[in-house]
Amino acid sequence: MKDFWESLKALTHARIALGRAGNALPTAEWLMFKMAHSQARDSVWCELDPALLREQMQIPKSQWIEVKSQCRNKQEFLLRPDLGRKLGTEFQEALPKNESIDCVLILADGLAAQALHRHAQCFTGKFLELLAQKGFKSGPVVLARYARVALGDAIGEHLRARSVLVLIGERPGLASSESLSIYFTYQPQVGKTDAQRNCISNIQDRGIPPEHAAEMAILLLEHALKKQLSGVDLKMEYPVRGERIGP
Repeated sequence: MKDFWESLKALTHARIALGRAGNALPTAEWLMFKMAHSQARDSVWCELDPALLREQMQIPKSQWIEVKSQCRNKQEFLLRPDLGRKLGTEFQEALPKNESIDCVLILADGLAAQALHRHAQCFTGKFLELLAQKGFKSGPVVLARYARVALGDAIGEHLRARSVLVLIGERPGLASSESLSIYFTYQPQVGKTDAQRNCISNIQDRGIPPEHAAEMAILLLEHALKKQLSGVDLKMEYPVRGERIGP
């Protein structure tokens, strides 16, 4: 029976087969649980470092825009999700309008800013490379602070982009505190619902590698622009990991 549980445990990072010490968990497992819980809490409160991220990205300043939601600080961001979905008024006129943009990439801190510092460079490099190979026109890379998913719609609408792809830090759990997700919207505008977006989640070390997530995102973009829709109405299959997407 022990071998059976150990074989299952090897297939997942979920908390199974923890064992017992009397009527409680073994001390080691309890301490690991407390550590994972602390890491998740720290991740939520972690602040994004725009200067460090821009340095990691190695993107020219002319192709980089920094914006913020209407939240003034991290505490307000956590207490007022509605403000995290609205673009700060001081940034609205600063966004250039270009109707020829096929897709704008938004890097958003969300609820796990450190996930961007860990994985965004790999994703962004691969995504922009494939975007150019496919002949799609990209807008400036937008860094959004104190951002909820729907903030991408407001940014995309101001930029007049055909589509928007938000790479955002996800709510941390006990299995991972540094996970990213992609939220894609065709013809972004304020008021779009979750049903009108597509999501690729679990982008992390023990989930979907950032480079593979970039390939999936390009395929999603191709299908969405061809069919002129996104969300639950867009039916498609993603490639097996390792399958070539580029030319």
